[in-house]
Amino acid sequence: MLAVAFAFVVSEALLSEYRTVLLRPKLARVHGLTADEVDRLLTDIAPHAIVLVPSSGPSGGPIAPDLGDPLLWNLLATRNDLVLVTGDKLLLGNRAMQDRIIQPRTLMVRLTH
Repeated sequence: MLAVAFAFVVSEALLSEYRTVLLRPKLARVHGLTADEVDRLLTDIAPHAIVLVPSSGPSGGPIAPDLGDPLLWNLLATRNDLVLVTGDKLLLGNRAMQDRIIQPRTLMVRLTH
């Protein structure tokens, strides 16, 4: 993302979620970043992103598989040309958006061929 090898989309809510997750004690012990370093990282990423306002929900479209966490799903629903890259099995297994959700290794194949 920092190298801007491909276009990527975020929302303000997604950046906030990234920060929250990155600052969870268990994960923070793994990456070793301070709160200031996490903020700097997200500040460095944001200018390279396409920032969208996510849809507020499925206006006639598929319902998010995880109703408690519709953040990525609502962002994906904003534009038909977006693809979600994830390892989340719940999202990957959703038939309604099957052609728009791919695994990281699939992205790597697409980027290198």
